[in-house]
Amino acid sequence: MEYRKCNPLYGYRWFSEGAKLFLSQPWPWLAMVGITLLFLMVLSLMPLFGLIGIFALFPGIAAGFMLACRAAMAQQAMGFAHLVAGFKLTARPLLAVGGLAFLIFFLSLIVILLGWREEFQRLVELMQSQTPDKEVILKAAQQLTQPSLLVLGVLLLLAIATWFTPALVVFRQVTARAAIRLSLRACLSNFAPFLVFCVLLLLLDVVISFILRLVLGGLLNLGGESIANAAAMVFSFPIVCGFLAIIFSAAYISYMDVFESTPKP
Repeated sequence: MEYRKCNPLYGYRWFSEGAKLFLSQPWPWLAMVGITLLFLMVLSLMPLFGLIGIFALFPGIAAGFMLACRAAMAQQAMGFAHLVAGFKLTARPLLAVGGLAFLIFFLSLIVILLGWREEFQRLVELMQSQTPDKEVILKAAQQLTQPSLLVLGVLLLLAIATWFTPALVVFRQVTARAAIRLSLRACLSNFAPFLVFCVLLLLLDVVISFILRLVLGGLLNLGGESIANAAAMVFSFPIVCGFLAIIFSAAYISYMDVFESTPKP
């Protein structure tokens, strides 16, 4: 399957069109992303099996959001039914994508843990001691900087390998392994627009954080710490949901530009 190499300015297009797609139906977006977040948070409370469940189910949920994006682009209403629509259409390959992603992450984590086994054991022993010394714990944690960066690298690689995967599976009926390979190659070929997109996301995060800090600072001066903490909880969750909605929307826009649409002049 062919894919397109876009110029760097497409990163701005993905960001802006993703934001427009979110703002076209903001309340359904916030509700759907909010329910998804709460579900994943509850799932994460289950040791090990929760992590397996998150990896297994997330590609199918993401495919549902891709279908919701297509409906929104066609001026159709989005709804909770879209969250499970991906599983109804292509359950097996989507579950296979999640299984492969978990297997890669798990094997990488085992290799990293074995490589720095003594350092990890030392940190665990220090944290479990009856009189933990914060400075000693901090020094022990600093010795794990390299494996921590390796874990982040694995997660970044998985994000790249699965960025286009849900859309490829649900729209093109591509197999799990082929979709992962295609997503990885297409993302690497479009490194420049993705870099622009990530910078714009970072700037949005900085602006929102600054505004939120100003608002919470004002509430702290007017109503005290309890009011400010309550407001932080109330404001933060929908902001996170909106941020993730833009990312889902941008993933659909980028898929259309890279795999479907006729390139713009």
